[in-house]
Amino acid sequence: MIVLTSTGWILLAFSVVTLCLDAFAIWKVFASPFYEPAQRWGQAVLILLVPIFGAYLSWYLAREQVALFQSPPVDHVKDIDPTCSDIDYHG
Repeated sequence: MIVLTSTGWILLAFSVVTLCLDAFAIWKVFASPFYEPAQRWGQAVLILLVPIFGAYLSWYLAREQVALFQSPPVDHVKDIDPTCSDIDYHG
């Protein structure tokens, strides 16, 4: 029977967490409707080759709602009637 030291248990726990994160990221990428099949496979390879960063990047890109970094544009002239004017053209 193999007896693990505390370092061995920590590495085992880190490996299990990493594998679970990778599996969740791959599932999230393949469940996302935004990508073509080639993009999905490319991201799966990225997740497997660079486990933590690849999983985070793919999970971040496959999110459903994108936060706005700036406020949406405001239409300041929506209440102006286009048929009236203050300028006299008959002058």
